[in-house]
Amino acid sequence: MTKKFISWMAALVVSLGLFSCSEDDNVYDAYANWPARNAEYFTQIVNQAQSAIEAAKRSYGDEWEAHCEWRMYKSTTKSPMQQGSHTDYICVHIEEHGTGMGCPISSDTVCVNYRGTLMPVQEQVNGEWVKDEKIFSQSFLGELNPAIAVPAKMKVSSAVAGFATALQYMHIGDKWTVYIPTELAYGGKESGMVLPYSTLTFFINLVDYYSPKYGD
Repeated sequence: MTKKFISWMAALVVSLGLFSCSEDDNVYDAYANWPARNAEYFTQIVNQAQSAIEAAKRSYGDEWEAHCEWRMYKSTTKSPMQQGSHTDYICVHIEEHGTGMGCPISSDTVCVNYRGTLMPVQEQVNGEWVKDEKIFSQSFLGELNPAIAVPAKMKVSSAVAGFATALQYMHIGDKWTVYIPTELAYGGKESGMVLPYSTLTFFINLVDYYSPKYGD
């Protein structure tokens, strides 16, 4: 990620007040008011993406995509004929552009390197406050090394709506950070380490994809 993007993320953590106290001021709860804080977190991501996209369009017109690393895509589960609300969309920050042609479709199987995290919170470690993004699922450990990473294989249609939407816009080699509102993820349900009403963040690297006729 760029230094500018990392600095913006750090400022976002502070602006959201991501460390909260419970009703007892002496008891710290990193997950207090979780639904409301996740909703606000995603709204701020949307605002950041929209501002960057609008600025690029003003400056570069139809060529704005060559000068902006943010994208917003409406969920493939929503009607393209209606604009809908901001939670009908995912936000994407492009970390690296791939060179592959074409994109997967819903019936395809993909091979991806990925890591999923919850909204960043503040935790105390050895008496110091640190930002923590809890990993709830991943296909690789540490920094991604494509030479040794073993991509996960999954059907596009098996992923949550936000993840599946992102895949259908990706090209082989793309590396994206994808922000998914709870409405396009697990909603009010708990799933493994994912708390109800969580905004999800995924790092996704599309390695390959193929249609069912070439499949398993």
